[in-house]
Amino acid sequence: MKIYAAVVVLAFLCAACGGRSTPSAGPYNEGGRGYANNRNQGTFENDEDDEVNGLNTKLLEDTAGSSLNPDTYTIGPSDLLEVKAIESDKFTTTERVDMDGNINLPFLDDVNVSNLTPIQAEQKIEDLLREEGFINDPHVNVFVAEHRSKTVSVLGFVNEPGNYEMFGEMTLLDALAMAKGLEEGAGTIVYVTRTEKGRQDKIMIDLDDLLKKEAGPGQANLQMRAGDKVYVPEASNVFVDGAVRTPGSYPINEGETTLSQAIVMAGGVASYADEGDVSLVRYMGSGKREVVNVDLESIQSGASEDPLLNEKDAIVVGASGFKSFFYGLNFNVFGLGGIGYNPPAR
Repeated sequence: MKIYAAVVVLAFLCAACGGRSTPSAGPYNEGGRGYANNRNQGTFENDEDDEVNGLNTKLLEDTAGSSLNPDTYTIGPSDLLEVKAIESDKFTTTERVDMDGNINLPFLDDVNVSNLTPIQAEQKIEDLLREEGFINDPHVNVFVAEHRSKTVSVLGFVNEPGNYEMFGEMTLLDALAMAKGLEEGAGTIVYVTRTEKGRQDKIMIDLDDLLKKEAGPGQANLQMRAGDKVYVPEASNVFVDGAVRTPGSYPINEGETTLSQAIVMAGGVASYADEGDVSLVRYMGSGKREVVNVDLESIQSGASEDPLLNEKDAIVVGASGFKSFFYGLNFNVFGLGGIGYNPPAR
């Protein structure tokens, strides 16, 4: 595993300074970049690049000593297993795990290995061979040749976006290192979308705070789960989510773009939105954030000010009515917990 970690680090070093002219489409609509081109560039862009280079250096330092341990990997459907018994060449086989978690083995037929680690699978097969009387003292080796059942997606402004296999326990920083780090122009806020039991959670993480160890106790590095989607937006963007037509990351002119304008960029509010329940998650520095409750109807009528947006802000539009009982989504910010809303299918 040390060799594997070294390969990841070496690959990261080779590509950290590279760039793509157009990042792969992420799970969120980027809302068109022409709007962002109106902002003042030059020194501002150089500062952004310096920040990204600094984050990549910290990312490399934090993941250089990490090792993804294959012994913790649990087998699942579509994984390809190489199974060998030292005592019998006839037992050597390569099998793909079916959707029920079974592999078909010589002498034993179907054996369920779902959610077992390779070591646990070896023990189970050895016990079956012994119990059935095929081999008195079997020594079985199970090797996962292809890790297909558990992947994470890393998308947006990273050097190599794509799907990455989980070889064991993996953190957010491990996933970003496998994608060769941040691309020039990347923002420092990362969004992780996680689906569990039909419910979707979106987690907002500030990489700058994370790598400076300011994210708070127990929240320093998010543990990845199979199916997680990591999205790194462009710098000077805000994230608009909840009951809007096209949730996603959108470019702003910092200190000029307003909250209502950002919602318009996201296609406007959905039919099930509660315009009186809008949350503005504002970054306060040093790992701190505050949630400001905003009434969009009051802004539109002129009774309230339309807040100006800053980079790292996030907007969550709540859902109204009984529909919230049937649909679930939660937006989480490290250190603040969740902001819940419940959008039905668009």
